[in-house]
Amino acid sequence: MYIGLLHFHNAMRWLVLLAAVVAVVVAVAGFVRGAPWGRGAKLSGLAYLITMDVQLLVGFILYGVSPIVRAAMGDVSLAMSDSEMRFFLFEHLLLMVVAVVLVHLGYAMSKRAASARRAYARASTFYTLGLIALLLGMPWWRPLLPGT
Repeated sequence: MYIGLLHFHNAMRWLVLLAAVVAVVVAVAGFVRGAPWGRGAKLSGLAYLITMDVQLLVGFILYGVSPIVRAAMGDVSLAMSDSEMRFFLFEHLLLMVVAVVLVHLGYAMSKRAASARRAYARASTFYTLGLIALLLGMPWWRPLLPGT
């Protein structure tokens, strides 16, 4: 189960990144062009939101069954001195939760904005911050594709 979930989580990160980049580009382009807030902006934000939520759910399950996290929990002080264990015990989890919260805020705030310009501004800001947290929290040293 663990390996299958890990491979799914690894593959899913590319969908999340794609959704994030599309949502950021749509939001920034809409803001720059002064476009009306429309279906494309809503759907790209929703795709970003849903992929992030699915990835977070799978990540929480992995956190509970991961041998790396279990070993780190056995001796937290030792884990904090090991960069990979610290990353998976604390840094990855924190950055990904922050990223999900930022995307949710951006989506919710853009839906409630009084104007299209304000909606795009909020989406641009929060989606970009979410993407930055996402990029910072990804384990880039791990295999880029599942099973490699």
